[in-house]
Amino acid sequence: MMEILKAILSDKANRKQLVKQFQQSIWDKEEEEDNVIDEILSELAYDLDFYEPDKELRAESPSYYGDDRLEAEIKSALQKIEQYRKAAG
Repeated sequence: MMEILKAILSDKANRKQLVKQFQQSIWDKEEEEDNVIDEILSELAYDLDFYEPDKELRAESPSYYGDDRLEAEIKSALQKIEQYRKAAG
């Protein structure tokens, strides 16, 4: 999962496809042992439903957002996971 998220941040040309790949992998996987990380990733997958790279399509709904917020959402999730892992030891 982390590799897909890092690819989304770095590969702007394929970003929309990578977002869909990430979401599908989250929704298709079974729960693992670490519910906190699963929850963070599930929330992120839901939030990414509102990512729309096309400015004209984004104007159709105030819920849609572009690349800046996408990057902020992913970085925030990665930070939460890192903090959790450090706290869990």
